[in-house]
Amino acid sequence: MSIAKRIETVIAGSSWIRRMFEEGSELKKRYGAENVFDFSLGNPNLPPPPRFREVLREIIATEGPGAHAYMPNTGYPEVCGAVAGFLTGEQGVPVEPSDVIMTCGAAGALNIALKALLDPGDEVLTPVPCFVEYGFYADNHGGVLTTAPSRPDFQLDLDALSATLTPRTKVVLINSPNN
Repeated sequence: MSIAKRIETVIAGSSWIRRMFEEGSELKKRYGAENVFDFSLGNPNLPPPPRFREVLREIIATEGPGAHAYMPNTGYPEVCGAVAGFLTGEQGVPVEPSDVIMTCGAAGALNIALKALLDPGDEVLTPVPCFVEYGFYADNHGGVLTTAPSRPDFQLDLDALSATLTPRTKVVLINSPNN
């Protein structure tokens, strides 16, 4: 079975981040993983804290009906509450638990949000450099990625963002901290 021509084109022009990751894998084989510092993807190069492993063991050992069932669509209420409390303290603005939706990763979250917000032809504006997958996420839901330059120190250039806004701009995507 053949795949869609559009997807063939995407695969053939895979992102430079993915190419760097693949090249990094080859360099690790050649020179040893300890001698190659791969900054291509967001894969951590450090082990998790010991407490993280302890909590995972506790969760695995949990027994009883529903102990390992699906969570509510928006996430566990107690986790949403903890995140809301943290963000309220960190950002200095009120965040309610109902304002928080938990997902399995940023890609899933962005695709859900863009599906809910975009109509065909709507624009998603983001400063560059940005994660190259944003263009695919916008395209998945009929949107178009538009970009605005950052300042030389990679901080937001609000004038450039403002100048790039159009009547079709539906989403301004700010990734903080930007990777």
